[in-house]
Amino acid sequence: MNSKLEFAGCSSDFANSRYSLLGVPYDRTSSFRLGSAKAPDSIRRASYCFEPYLLEYDVSLNDIALHDQGNITSIEDFSVLEKELRKEVKKMVDHEVFPILIGGEHSISPVVVSALKEEYDDLDVLILDAHLDFRDEYEGLKHSHATVTKRISESVGLEKTLVYGVRSAAKNYPDEVSPTILTSKEIEEDSSDEKEGRPLLKEELKKISRPTYLSIDMDVVDPAYAPGVGNPEPFGLEPRTVKELIYELTPYIVGMDVVEVCPKYDSSGITSNLSARLVYDMIGARESRKLTEDW
Repeated sequence: MNSKLEFAGCSSDFANSRYSLLGVPYDRTSSFRLGSAKAPDSIRRASYCFEPYLLEYDVSLNDIALHDQGNITSIEDFSVLEKELRKEVKKMVDHEVFPILIGGEHSISPVVVSALKEEYDDLDVLILDAHLDFRDEYEGLKHSHATVTKRISESVGLEKTLVYGVRSAAKNYPDEVSPTILTSKEIEEDSSDEKEGRPLLKEELKKISRPTYLSIDMDVVDPAYAPGVGNPEPFGLEPRTVKELIYELTPYIVGMDVVEVCPKYDSSGITSNLSARLVYDMIGARESRKLTEDW
């Protein structure tokens, strides 16, 4: 492992931590914009932008045992990366530490899911992504950023694989062997006010079992708010919508990743900034809700 930076200046050692962050600077299958390997440290730098106290949750990261393991260095070959990543995720699960993975490209997510599946037999996976990524292979590769949903569904089952925020898919979708999806249009057109909230979204979230793994491909967010991604797709979700999704799911989430940030195309740094803030939000929401909602 290596990285001179620590997310949010976290200082807890692994043995006493509740959360552990691991960077995975892998982008060998990126097909449009290369450069997400630089994202883990870019997101770490952005994490220093925020106060540790999260006002809406009455939670301070200074009071939470958060550990940063640095970055995986075995990234030259996917088979080597897979072995190392599985080992690190298993270590976190064995020590009852909440895993936070920072990519890198989305191809890392099926490896994490496969490792968590060994601990949580009834695991659901919610993927936030502009793209369905349900190809069996892409450019001759089974393990690609474009095959993520397919590989995850093979691990946990189609019925337990959900993709929200979709607005791009290969021509053979939909068919009877595809995962459950909600398009970005369906989500953003769902009414949202103080009394009703988002009725469609809340009804759909009721179908998600616990435990759940959350994978956030940052291209799920509209490029106006997150331009620095590998495959930007217009007409995406607003950041506040993603924040709402995280809040509703936090009592059940057992791990998360944030992937596909491409700092080279993020001149203002707002995509890394938003990514870091979503990690803050996950931790803050989990800590604020754990006292009243224990599954």
